[in-house]
Order: sequence, then structure tokens, then C-alpha cells
Amino acid sequence: HAKGNGRTQYQFFKEEYQLAAIRRLALEADLRQAIAENQFLLHFQPQIDLRSGRPVGVEALIRWRHPVRGLVPPIEFIPAAEETGLILPIGDWVLAAACRQLAAWRERGVDGIRMSVNLTASQFLDPALPARIQGLLEQYRLPAALLTLEVTESMSMASPERAIASMRELTACGLSLAMDDFGTGYSSLAYLKLLPLRELKIDRSFVKDIETDRNDADICDVTVLLAHKLGLEVVAEGVETAAQLKYLLSIGCEKVQGYFFSRPLPADEAERFIVESPAIPRLGTIDLWAGDAPV
Repeated sequence: HAKGNGRTQYQFFKEEYQLAAIRRLALEADLRQAIAENQFLLHFQPQIDLRSGRPVGVEALIRWRHPVRGLVPPIEFIPAAEETGLILPIGDWVLAAACRQLAAWRERGVDGIRMSVNLTASQFLDPALPARIQGLLEQYRLPAALLTLEVTESMSMASPERAIASMRELTACGLSLAMDDFGTGYSSLAYLKLLPLRELKIDRSFVKDIETDRNDADICDVTVLLAHKLGLEVVAEGVETAAQLKYLLSIGCEKVQGYFFSRPLPADEAERFIVESPAIPRLGTIDLWAGDAPV
């Protein structure tokens, strides 16, 4: 009887495995079609400078307009794209679309806005990336200073020497680098000092309970202190409440993004937000670090 049970379980797992494989193949086919038919689009989440209270940048976030499933978020297709190697053409598309949008905004007089684009691991280590970016900047007549590339801590740790070389090559043309999801990996202080970064981004997981969880608050405090010691700015992600914002202001965080201000928006709505957004009300502590960063 136990033997029969074992066989049934084996059959069940086999079928589950086959189903998962079939789903993956279907997703891969859909992704290939999405690339061919240009089914991707970008949404843009505004980044607010807490010193001026104004939007100073946006983060470009990919969405997939699936003909049957509607708008598919990246969490549902990026891992499959990584596994199948389709992430490179998708990543290239994101970079080009972000540069194109930034150029369109500048033509309409929306200037001085920085565009942040997430790099994937395979893109980051692709030797052709710096030349590709240089080509896009020239094609769209964009100052490199308006482009920020975001790399994750784990990406830069996977192959440290190669990562440092790659980063130096990227920043040589004048663009900026931000370390995304900071605090979720294991980079050392000595290693951080070697990286040509401009920003550290505090992961939303630490911001979420910042008012109630002392550990999360401590991580944010230390990140800001560390960043300022290294001459870097801090961007906090996932800011959803006035209390979170107030806390981040009190510790000297320079920039924030999150639903408290705006969800990721289609290009036209993002433009409207940037142009029409009044400076946020000063929350008493907003001037705390106006001027010099803490020593």
C-alpha cells in the first residue's frame, strides 16, 4: 500500500514538473513574441528631493502589455527572461526606451530630470554595454549626467573585480551609478569604497516598518551615515506614509520614492506630475541637512 502511495506521489510530482516545464516554455514563447511585437512599455516612478521638495528624477520600470493577461509586472517575467537569455534584448529595449522618453521630455522643456534604469546581471557584465550606452546618449543628444544606472548589491558582489572594472568603464562617460536594494547583500565597507557610486538606495523592506522596528530604523540610520561618509547620496524606496517620510528626513536621507508621492506612472502622467507637482509641504525637519551632509 505504501508502495502504491509512493508511486502516486511520484506521478503527482512528475505531472507538476511537466506542467511547470510546459508553462515555462509557453512563457518563453510569449516573451519572444513580446520582443518581436513590441509589447513592453515603461512606467516611471518619480523621485523627490527632500531638500527642495520637488521631483528631480524618475525610475524607469518595465511592464508587459500581454494580449491576453493584460499588464504583467516584471516579477512575473524577468526571472524567466534571465533563465532563457532573453533578458539582454529586453534590457536593451528598456535602456533605449528610457533614453528616448527622456529626450522627448527635454524637447518639451521638461529638463534637468534624471532617468534611473535598472541593469540586469547579464547586462551589467556585458562588455558591449558602455559602447551601447554611449551610442544611445549620442543618438538622443542626452547629457550623460542625466542617466543613472542601478545595480544590485548581489550583482556587484558576484564577481567583484569584474564589477569594479565594469563600473569604472560606465562612469567614465559621465553617467552615475546607484546601488539598489542596499542592505540586502553582503558587501563590505572596504569593497564599497572602491565602487564609483553616486547613490545608495535603501530597500523598501527596511523602510516598511521603520517607525516600529528598531532594527530596520538602525539599518536606515547606518546606511545614511555610511553613505555620507563615502560622499554618496541616499534614496529611500517604498515610502508610503508621512511617518516614514518624517523619519527619513530626520536622519538626512536626500531623496525618496514611493506611493506616498506617486505610484509608477505612464509617461504622460509622469510628465504631468513633474511639471505640475508643487513642492511638498515642509515637514518641520526638512531643513535638517539642507546644506552640508553630516560629518
